[in-house]
Amino acid sequence: MLKLQPGARAYLTEIRALSTDEDGTELFVGLTAKESVWYQDYLRGSFAGTADRTEESEEKYLALHDKHEEMRRTVLAGESLMRSSAN
Repeated sequence: MLKLQPGARAYLTEIRALSTDEDGTELFVGLTAKESVWYQDYLRGSFAGTADRTEESEEKYLALHDKHEEMRRTVLAGESLMRSSAN
C-alpha cells in the first residue's frame, strides 16, 4: 500500500502518476502494487540518503521508472487526444 500525504497524492493524481488496480489498491501507473511499494520506498530512501545504491537496485529503479513514465505519458497522450476529438 502506498503511503502518501494528501498534498503528494493530489499532485501525483494531477500529473496522472497514480492509478488503482482491480482490487482498488492505489499504485503508480504502469506498475504492479508490489512494484509501486518498492519504487516508493526506493525514492524515499534516495531522498533520505539511505537508499540501497547497489547496481542491482539502481537497475531495478531505472527499469521501474521507465515503465512508469512510459505509461504515464501514454495516459496523458490519450487524454489529449480525447480533448482534441471533443472539440
